[in-house]
Amino acid sequence: MAVSQTADIRALLGGGADEDRLSALHFLAGAAFLVLGGVLALFSLLSLRFPEQSPIPYGQIEMMAMNSLMVGFGVLTFTGGIYYVLPRLTGTRLYRVGLARIGLLGTVGLSALGILSVPLGFGDGSEPLGISWWLDIPLTIVLAIPAVVVLSTVANRVEQRSYVTIWFIIGGVVWLPLLYAATTLATLPPMSALAAELGGLFFSAGFVTMWLLAVGSGLLYYSLVKELDVPLASRQLALVGFWSLGFAAAWWGSSQVIFGPGPDWLDGIAAALGLALPVGALANASNYSLTLDRSWGSLRDQPGMSSGIIGAYLAVVVGVLASLAAFPSVGSVVALTSYWEGIEYAALLGIGPLLAAGIVFPALPRITGRAVPTGPTLARFNRMTVIGVGGVLLSLVTAGIYRGYAWIGGSNAAAYVDTGEGWAQGGGVVDALVLVAVLFGVISLLGQLAYAGVVFGTVTTGEVVPQEVLLDRAAGDE
Repeated sequence: MAVSQTADIRALLGGGADEDRLSALHFLAGAAFLVLGGVLALFSLLSLRFPEQSPIPYGQIEMMAMNSLMVGFGVLTFTGGIYYVLPRLTGTRLYRVGLARIGLLGTVGLSALGILSVPLGFGDGSEPLGISWWLDIPLTIVLAIPAVVVLSTVANRVEQRSYVTIWFIIGGVVWLPLLYAATTLATLPPMSALAAELGGLFFSAGFVTMWLLAVGSGLLYYSLVKELDVPLASRQLALVGFWSLGFAAAWWGSSQVIFGPGPDWLDGIAAALGLALPVGALANASNYSLTLDRSWGSLRDQPGMSSGIIGAYLAVVVGVLASLAAFPSVGSVVALTSYWEGIEYAALLGIGPLLAAGIVFPALPRITGRAVPTGPTLARFNRMTVIGVGGVLLSLVTAGIYRGYAWIGGSNAAAYVDTGEGWAQGGGVVDALVLVAVLFGVISLLGQLAYAGVVFGTVTTGEVVPQEVLLDRAAGDE
C-alpha cells in the first residue's frame, strides 16, 4: 500500500479513498451516539436516585442508554477504526466498501429504532438492550457485515506478515455477531426466563471484553507504534491479552446473579475464568508501557495517545473490581446492587471513549486532511472523563458494598426485612452515594461532549494539513 500526501480537501470528509471517508462517517455517527448515550446514562442515574420523579422507569432508560452506547457508539466507532487500519496493515483496498456502507446505515438505523422502541412499549424487557426479536434478527445480520468485510480483505492481503492488531480485529468482528446471535436465541419464546437473563448478562460482559477491550486494545497497538514511531515491545504479551480477553473474561457477567437460580457449577466457572479480565487488561497495559519506554514525553504531542493509555490503565482497575466480585464470598454481598452498574458505566463511558480516542484522534488528520485541535477541548476530554467516570465508579461501587452488607446485617439481626416496605430502611447512605454519582455523571457528560467536540470540530473547522491517500499496490499503483 503506497501512501501519497495531498492538502486538497475535495469534500468535507476529505479527498482520500472511499475507505477513509467511510471511517470518518463512522467516527462522526459514533460521537453523536456517545453524547446521546451519556445524556441517557445521566438520566438513568437520576431515575435511580429519584424514581418517583422520573417519567420513564430506570430500567427503560438504562436500556435506551445501552442501545446508544453499545450499538451506536461502540460498534460504529471501533468499526470505523477497523476500516481505517485494515488497508494500511494488509496492503489492499477494503473489500466491498458499498457493503460496509450498508452496515453503517443499518447500525445507525437499528440503534435509533432500538432506543425508540423501549419507551414506546415495543421492547421485550430483556437486558441489556431490551429490543424485540424483529430488531434482534436484522441487528445480528448487520453486526456480521464487518466480519465479511474484514475476513475478505485479510484473505486478499498483500502484506504477508500480520501485525498484532490483525488478531484483535479478526477476533472482535467474529466474536460480536456470534455473541449477539447466542443472546438472541436465549430470548426466544421456547427458552426460559433464566436463559434470557444469563444470555443478557453474558452479552454485556462479552461486549465489554470481546469487543470494547479487545478491538480497542488492538487498535491502540497500531496507533502507538504508528504515531510515536517506536517498536512493539512484545508480541507474546499482546497474545496473552488477546486470548485472555477473547475466550475467558466474558464469564464475569454471570457473577451478577451469583447464588441465584442458575446451575451451581456456573458460580465456580465465573470465579475462575473471570480472572482472565484483569490478566488480559494488565498484559496489554504492560505492553503499552514497555513499548513507550523512553517515549513517554512524546504522548503530549500526539492527540489521543495519552487518552488511550489512560483507558488501558482504567481497564485494569475495572477488571480487578469485576473479578473480585466474581468470587462467591464477595459476590454474595454485591450481587444485584449498584456495584455492577458502576462497572458497566466505567466500561462503556470511560474505557470505551478513552480507547476510542486512541485511534480516532490520530486517524482524523490522516483521513480528512484536517488537524485535531490540541487546545483546552482535548485536555478537557481526558480530565472530565477520568474525574467523572472515576467518581461514578467509586460512588456506585461503594453504594453497592454498603447496600449488600446492610441487607445481610439487617436480615441476620432481624432489624428489618430485606423485602417489602422495610426494604428501604438504612438506605440513607446509599441515596447520598447515588446522588454523588449523579454529580460526577454531569462531569462525565462534559467529557463526552468534549470528545464529540474534538471529532466534529476537526472535520468542520480543523486546520488544513497534508492528508494520506491510499493507493492499491495490488493493482499495480506505486
